[in-house]
Amino acid sequence: MQNAYSEVIELPEGCICCSLHAEFEKALDEIRQKYNPEVLLVETSGAAEPFPIIISLQALGCSVDGVICIIDSANFDKYKNDTTAKYQIGNSNILVLNKIDLLNPEDLERVEKEVKETWQIYNPVNTFTGERFYNNFVLYKTTYGKLPKDVFSGAYTIKDLKGIAESHEHEHTQNQKVITFLEPLDFKEFDEKIKNLPKEVIRVKGIVRFKNVPVPLLVNYAFGNLDLSQEIPDYNGPSFLVLISTSQPVS
Repeated sequence: MQNAYSEVIELPEGCICCSLHAEFEKALDEIRQKYNPEVLLVETSGAAEPFPIIISLQALGCSVDGVICIIDSANFDKYKNDTTAKYQIGNSNILVLNKIDLLNPEDLERVEKEVKETWQIYNPVNTFTGERFYNNFVLYKTTYGKLPKDVFSGAYTIKDLKGIAESHEHEHTQNQKVITFLEPLDFKEFDEKIKNLPKEVIRVKGIVRFKNVPVPLLVNYAFGNLDLSQEIPDYNGPSFLVLISTSQPVS
């Protein structure tokens, strides 16, 4: 890899979700300092649990656009009782049933049902509020792991978002709608509207001012999960949201 990419940051042997937690954050911070990437793709081993990694990314100021769990449908029965596998399903909001061509319709329906039940049980819960970490998830059925492009659509950088806010062409595609706000929003009302979005809305991005919050916040909603952890103190434009849907125009 060093021959191909010249610079490689090596982590010692271990798991980034537990024993290498601090090293993982250090490596990510180094990558951001040196290269300032627009997108980070973290691919873990089959033995990792996603939730601690999500927390590490958020602690570094990253917006997590989605957590994808690839499920081997053909061999699901062989590992479905493994605790790590259950947490991988519950800690993800994009579930992919792969190798569906190797199952008959009855077995595929059964696997899908068991996966959904596992997600409900192992979806992380806030100990203090009792709220689930994810409000929803999307499930795709694939062969060879081929996902539709809408899984990755709308993964805008902050620079991209600011450009959208400054543009007068708000209808960029038929699956995208931009809404602007003149006044700061009430957080409870905003949270309620996000929780009741139509199912076809898979992403919401934007920069919003909230009442009693001194600086604008980056809104990052992806597949049922809302993240408002990043402040945008240098933003002077209007509050706005970009709604991205799967296949039908957002109404």
